[in-house]
Amino acid sequence: MSINQNQNQNQNPNQNQCESESKSNTNPYPPPTAPYSDLVRDSNLFQQKLQSFHDSLGTKLKIPTIGGKSLDLHHLFVEVTSRGGIEKVIVDRKWKEVIMSFNFRDTITSGSFMVRKTYLSLLYHFEQAYYFCKQVPPSTPDALSGNVANSFTTNTDGAAINDSPVQVSPISPAQTLGFFSAWNN
Repeated sequence: MSINQNQNQNQNPNQNQCESESKSNTNPYPPPTAPYSDLVRDSNLFQQKLQSFHDSLGTKLKIPTIGGKSLDLHHLFVEVTSRGGIEKVIVDRKWKEVIMSFNFRDTITSGSFMVRKTYLSLLYHFEQAYYFCKQVPPSTPDALSGNVANSFTTNTDGAAINDSPVQVSPISPAQTLGFFSAWNN
């Protein structure tokens, strides 16, 4: 396989639909109910599916305001996934390209931080389920905050605490997979 073919496969190995993933009773993600390609084309469908996804997880979908305007989550999702997903964007240092597509005023100095924080909290797991067709959260998304796996400490009760300055998600992949209990034993 050539390098270009391999790179294209890494972009979105299951771009058409998530049907090839086997069904599992341990799936913490609700199964995708629309193909990724439809979400990209239809902003209203994207909003419906994102809201439904958060409802299924029991998390709130509160769209932040940046520079007096609501952040366009559809645009953000499309910009990031068109570059291979958030982890690839971070590793390849493409975050500035994503931010530039929003045309924020120069006076909005915290825009990049707020957009990245929003992606991690509202879109990361949606990306995993709808773009990568994952059934369970990745165990350690290292690229998201430098190295999430090394950002845990233990409190006096023996429970793991995330010391990372970046909140990875509303439901931590480590928590979902029982990482904390296994890690402390």
